Amino acid sequence: MSDERFEMVIRRLELANRIRRRQFLRLMAAAGLGAVSLSALAACRQQEATPAPGGAATPSPAAAAGPGPEFKVAGYDNPNKWKGKTLVFAGFGGAMQDAQRVAVLEPFKRLTGAEIVEDSTDMGKLKAQVDAGNVEWTVAQQGTFESRLLAKQGYLEPIDYTVVDKQDLLENVAGEYDVAIIFWSTILAYRTVEFGNKPPQGWKDYWDVEGFPGPRAADKVDGPIGNLEFALMADGVPKDQVYQVLRTPEGVDRAFASLDKIKPHVTVWWEAGAQPAQLLTDGEVVMTSAWNGRIDAAQRQGAPVAIQWNEGLLRTDSFIVPKGAKEKELAMDFINFATRPEVQAELAKQIPYSPTNAKGFDLLSEELKARLPSAPAQKSVQLEADNEFWLESLETLQERFDSWLTR
Repeated sequence: MSDERFEMVIRRLELANRIRRRQFLRLMAAAGLGAVSLSALAACRQQEATPAPGGAATPSPAAAAGPGPEFKVAGYDNPNKWKGKTLVFAGFGGAMQDAQRVAVLEPFKRLTGAEIVEDSTDMGKLKAQVDAGNVEWTVAQQGTFESRLLAKQGYLEPIDYTVVDKQDLLENVAGEYDVAIIFWSTILAYRTVEFGNKPPQGWKDYWDVEGFPGPRAADKVDGPIGNLEFALMADGVPKDQVYQVLRTPEGVDRAFASLDKIKPHVTVWWEAGAQPAQLLTDGEVVMTSAWNGRIDAAQRQGAPVAIQWNEGLLRTDSFIVPKGAKEKELAMDFINFATRPEVQAELAKQIPYSPTNAKGFDLLSEELKARLPSAPAQKSVQLEADNEFWLESLETLQERFDSWLTR
């Protein structure tokens, strides 16, 4: 990928990430869910508009109770381990970072003695720091695909797995340059008042406009990612063969031919993560692809919406260390801490993102596990996104998808 094309992809992904995070976190706050109250939501909005001096984000107060002084994490029993060291953490802000502050940052500070400074993650800013040889961040959060893209361009430190224990991490979580720390899914969501007695079972039913009549919505934010996979599954390709088929020119043609069939029935191509839940709630569409957290929040508000986990696209966000970071040992220890089962379970209690450590689920209630995308029952019926495929193919398929959408 040329430098110019790389910059274009970075800008597009960064925009999509901002839309995804900010709208979801505000929806969570407005619903009274997750880690922030409405007063904290106001603080988050002020935080976005007015960064603290030096660029560090001003913490906003968490409403949900976090782990108390009795909270212990195996292997972290030395409160002076990192005394005198500072970890600069760049996260997505809003309710996500509030939840991380309660479940990850403050416990790490208390249990190791490290000072914590917070900032807001940005792919362009990370690149600029590395290019200038003046890296301010210790650990940053990004989507796993975005992380792999940055690694491919030489912007990240390799993960030290002599420090980060990957024994209980789920498959595909431990990357060479990133460690996935939460799961999320793009799923099929539908109105229960239309389909409560006969819910759609997967993308074949989304494509079946006679058996499941009504207008549809689909994801424009992620472009071909998700839409091509769903189109193939709707056309009869088993989920475990989707990427094998997509790696052939005939398979790509087949996916777009399948999209041709549903396109006349898609009345909204949504461009913000909050849209699908609202479209379903208002009855403007009867089915849509959606990010699972949005639908979870709407369900808990009493909206007549539901999630079909079958054939969802399971994706992750990762922690990364910028190349040239000053405190690499501290960074690796922090990533190890953040992926311990005790910490992952606490984060899931704060906000409905899903653990990447298999043992984290042992510490969660059955009710909460039923709402999390990487819990065994949900994970087994979904397709895990193939980041390597999209690293190879995004440039070409994005161009084709954009052209197809405007025809």
